[in-house]
Order: sequence, then C-alpha cells, then structure tokens
Amino acid sequence: MKLTSLALITLLVLGCGAAFGQTFSLGFLSYTGGLQYCDYETVVHNTYYAAGTHNLTTFCGLPVNGVMVGFPAALAVASGSKVTGKVVEMADNTFDAESEAYTGCQLDWVSQLVASKINLKHPKYGWTYFYTCGSNLDYAGNYGFLSTTLDSRNNHSNKMAVKR
Repeated sequence: MKLTSLALITLLVLGCGAAFGQTFSLGFLSYTGGLQYCDYETVVHNTYYAAGTHNLTTFCGLPVNGVMVGFPAALAVASGSKVTGKVVEMADNTFDAESEAYTGCQLDWVSQLVASKINLKHPKYGWTYFYTCGSNLDYAGNYGFLSTTLDSRNNHSNKMAVKR
C-alpha cells in the first residue's frame, strides 16, 4: 500500500473522530522536559482501536507525515517500560515517511492519553517507542513527557523529527 493511501485512510478515520471516540494532539518533550521536539501526534481512539498522524510536516518541514494505527493498552510498572498506565500503543511508519521509501524499520509508539505533569524527582513519562529494523530484535528508543504545546519554535526549537 502506498504512503499516500495510508495517509488518506488515516485522514478518513480522523474525519470520523466524533463517531470513533476521543481525539488528542500532543507534542513531545525530552525526558528532562527542557527540550521540545518539532513533531507531534494527533490520535483518535476508542475502547478497541487507535489511529493517528505522526505530524512531521508542519514544524519539522518534512514532505510527508507518519501513519499510526493500534489499540489502547495498560502497561504495568513491572513491564519495565518508561511509560506505564493507560496508553495507546501504535505501529508508526515514521522511518518510511522520513525516508520517503520503504526502510524495513518499524516503530511501536507508546503514548499516554493526556499531557504530562513534569516532576523530575518522580518522573511519569508520557511517550516512548520501541523499534526494529529487518530481522533485528526490538530496541527501546527515546522517551519523555507529553505537552499540549505543538509548535517547537515557541519552546526550545529542535530540528529532529524522530527522537533517536
């Protein structure tokens, strides 16, 4: 399936947001809370499914966005994940979107449903990802807090699209 077809499907799902469930748009802060990345997510979810857009075009300047699809989940503290509790867990084709080609790499994006309260003494992070490329095992990627601010140019601008 072409990237444009996946983007169209995602837009149709987002367009039916009221019937599908709740929608949120959140920006990504670093694990220190002091750096905001240029990308952000817009996700629609209900009890069974989640779909969204990993926005790479608006503030990062890339030509296409990533497509996200998955489901709601609950991650226990015992899982060892940097993000726990009520989350959406979604496959994300951002590697392909950034490259504008098939890379063989895949992100498993984990995101809470609301913005984070930054507390560095007892951090409760809001996003993380795991990735794999080809036949390699999954690796833990970056992580951090979620923000209601989407425009990184107003808060510690950074040109990184995906936090690697």
